[in-house]
Amino acid sequence: MATAVFYEKIVLLTSASKDQEHINTIIYSCPQIPDRTAFFLGESSEDPYPTILALAKRLEDQGADVIAIPCITAAYFSKQLAEDISIPVYNGINETADLLKESGIRSAGIMATEGSIKNRLIADALVSRGITPVEPDPDFQKIVTDIIYGDIKTGKELGTEKIDKVASHLRDKGAEAFILGCTELSVAAHKAGLRKPYYDILDLLAAKAVTACGKEVKKEV
Repeated sequence: MATAVFYEKIVLLTSASKDQEHINTIIYSCPQIPDRTAFFLGESSEDPYPTILALAKRLEDQGADVIAIPCITAAYFSKQLAEDISIPVYNGINETADLLKESGIRSAGIMATEGSIKNRLIADALVSRGITPVEPDPDFQKIVTDIIYGDIKTGKELGTEKIDKVASHLRDKGAEAFILGCTELSVAAHKAGLRKPYYDILDLLAAKAVTACGKEVKKEV
């Protein structure tokens, strides 16, 4: 579903007046990639990277100019992937951190998988730009994990109550904005129409994909 939402964002963000002005897109959806968070937390020995690399090479062989990976947790592999293939790979994390800095945000709450929290990719991107990362306390991280795995991944309809509850907690800890750092959260945000101070990494990734393909972004992210 996150991939479907991501493609919709690309279409909506592309400045085009007819079909022929949109971006040629190859969507490779492979739900069988081993769970990234389970691997990072030591709960699974199945390394996701070989499958991710194989898919990336197939896209490269099919003529893709750039690759965008909607799964934020998989961004951990971006550096290795950049060494193993010859085309750019984007995940939206740096673009989100840049936008927060441009917007004058000094501290940002992070909602993401436990794997992403452990690897600190989002947190480190914020710190490098002078932004203080604010992570949920364990009880509230459990709520985020339940939204991702217990609700969205199982196909349940979800309102914004749980997300808002975590956001309120992060605000109490000093966060001025909230990063939706998992594409399952992006699905919920897309359906609910969440706007700033929520910043959806998937929005920034879609905008980056559009500009990387030489097109103009239609509207502000």
